[in-house]
Amino acid sequence: MSESCEHDLEFIGDQKAEKGVNKYFRCRKCGDVFVHTDEYNKTYRIPGVKG
Repeated sequence: MSESCEHDLEFIGDQKAEKGVNKYFRCRKCGDVFVHTDEYNKTYRIPGVKG
């Protein structure tokens, strides 16, 4: 389960936003993707696909 994962993140890229840059990371263990926004200084989690 991704809720109990001790995320091992790898940087997968960035994207220019209106203000700053969004940085994308993927967990090597569960596949979740994390997006960190410079504009709001927040990080969002996108759950990985379970196969």
